[in-house]
Amino acid sequence: MTESTTPPTRRPFLLEGLVGFENLLYAAVALLLVAAAAFVLIGTVHEIVQAISKRSGAVDTAVVILDRVLLTLIIAELLYTLRFVLRTHQIAVEPFLFIGLIAVVRRILIVTAQFERLPSGGRQLTNLLFELGLLGFLALALAVAVRLVRERATS
Repeated sequence: MTESTTPPTRRPFLLEGLVGFENLLYAAVALLLVAAAAFVLIGTVHEIVQAISKRSGAVDTAVVILDRVLLTLIIAELLYTLRFVLRTHQIAVEPFLFIGLIAVVRRILIVTAQFERLPSGGRQLTNLLFELGLLGFLALALAVAVRLVRERATS
């Protein structure tokens, strides 16, 4: 009497359960990102109203608005990446490079806003200039990385 060897049915069930749990986690993270984007937008409107009522400077208000818009773009890119991962079950490199590039631009904006408020000279000025130089190099490196990823994808 020969016994047929059948693969265990437990393994596919376990894998399906893990994939379902992974999708559930991605969906929860997506909902939290949507909530974060909503709070950022609400906070931006609140800051604009406060800046207008306090008659703050136009440059300071514009810096705050631009900073919040870039933060919202970072959240939107993260949501796009999550949607791509859920659709294809692959992690793409390019959206993360764009997130990094937006974050670098956002930091450059903050550093330059701080630069205007510093006295001329001193250790703080040197540190800000050094950070600005590193951020510029990082922006260039991320832009080159985006180009290399795109060239590799087309070939």
